[in-house]
Amino acid sequence: MTIRYGIIGAGRMGSSHARHIRELKNTQITAVYDVRPEAAEAMHHDHGAAVCASARELAERPDVDCVIITSPTYCHPEGIRAAMAAGKAIFCEKALCRSRETADELLREVESYDKVFTVGFVRRHMPKTILMRRLLAEGLIGKVRYCNVDLPLGMYRRLPGDWFADFELCGGVPIDMLSHHIDLANLFFGDAERVYADGLLLSKELPRPSDYAAAVVTYRSGVICNMMCSWWRSGRSAELMEICGDEGTLTLDGSADITYYPLEGEARTIHAADRLKKDSALDPSLNQVSFGNGFTQELSNLTERLAGNTAIELPTIRDAWKSLAVSFAIIDSIRSKSIVRLP
Repeated sequence: MTIRYGIIGAGRMGSSHARHIRELKNTQITAVYDVRPEAAEAMHHDHGAAVCASARELAERPDVDCVIITSPTYCHPEGIRAAMAAGKAIFCEKALCRSRETADELLREVESYDKVFTVGFVRRHMPKTILMRRLLAEGLIGKVRYCNVDLPLGMYRRLPGDWFADFELCGGVPIDMLSHHIDLANLFFGDAERVYADGLLLSKELPRPSDYAAAVVTYRSGVICNMMCSWWRSGRSAELMEICGDEGTLTLDGSADITYYPLEGEARTIHAADRLKKDSALDPSLNQVSFGNGFTQELSNLTERLAGNTAIELPTIRDAWKSLAVSFAIIDSIRSKSIVRLP
């Protein structure tokens, strides 16, 4: 069975997904739509996709089984609704949308939709994340007390006029860049209870587009999560998620593995792929995990699910909504200089 994909948005992420789809068996890119004709033509040239004149035209094509939405964040609802009207499966890149009201509307609409709908939280598909979730559930580090997320980007180069440098269109670091790690924190710790934050929100008072947010998110489970994220034009770029419990600490960084710091003894690396391969002998669900590029695994899982493998777990519309709820709370706290409680 061949799964046929149509892509709305032929920019950086759309082109990336198209390349990874080409790595998979039994897949085809059949259609593309982008408001920039030259971008759509490039995808046609590279992948043979038919160029469409609108999101609706793409979604209604009989040779499209699943619509992949990689347009700018504020454009996502157009693609989602076109695909739903056509009764197609949907993959929407994070963040779900830019508006709180639209997020609430999409949650109601999509939860009653009878086709596959998933969101591009690529880190959920990585072996290290799957293993981290298992290690926390097994109690390796005991009761979790707090978490640190360190996410600076020192090579931000967007300029005025780019939608990605406009807070009203992209939402800055709270909505765009932090969304992955907010999702992971939600996955690991449960529902968030309250937020206190400060930041810049792509302030127009800055001489060049830049952004910063620092937030303390407290979860109903009692875990305190400190999140720092920046788009800056100098300095380091890094990724770290540090989870600390009564019996030790586990960290995720930009590598493929996990670092374990026990209470006694030296830190050691837990090789995620090796551990999951070993565990798969006892847990057949782990046979679905491959160990290549996270984006390839994400799209492989989507393809398997569309082919009928209901054992594949994909991020849901509610996962996307919960990530946005924390992002909106961070923004509200920055603006109000006060604690914001989540419903």
